[in-house]
Amino acid sequence: MAKGYWLVTTTVTNPEGFGQYVQGFATWIRSLDGKVVAKDLEAKTVEGKGGKLAVIIEFPSKEKAIDAYERSDYQELSKIRWDNSTDTNITIMDSSVTH
Repeated sequence: MAKGYWLVTTTVTNPEGFGQYVQGFATWIRSLDGKVVAKDLEAKTVEGKGGKLAVIIEFPSKEKAIDAYERSDYQELSKIRWDNSTDTNITIMDSSVTH
């Protein structure tokens, strides 16, 4: 089965507050068998709009990645992220290549 991924970019506006989100997120993601597989605090977006922070988060499947995003506990946690960052983009995808 193909893995699922969140591709996330954001600009952190308040590092202290965003750190609270990261702490809560780390515990939450482990509880769902997800893991951060890449993180760059100085990512360079070469097309489109993206923040300096880029993160790739892996889930057992795309369905589980979507379900995780839609969970009420994540939606509550994401309020902390929204209060402490701007320009957030989250794309959910799977790892299969079909063409």
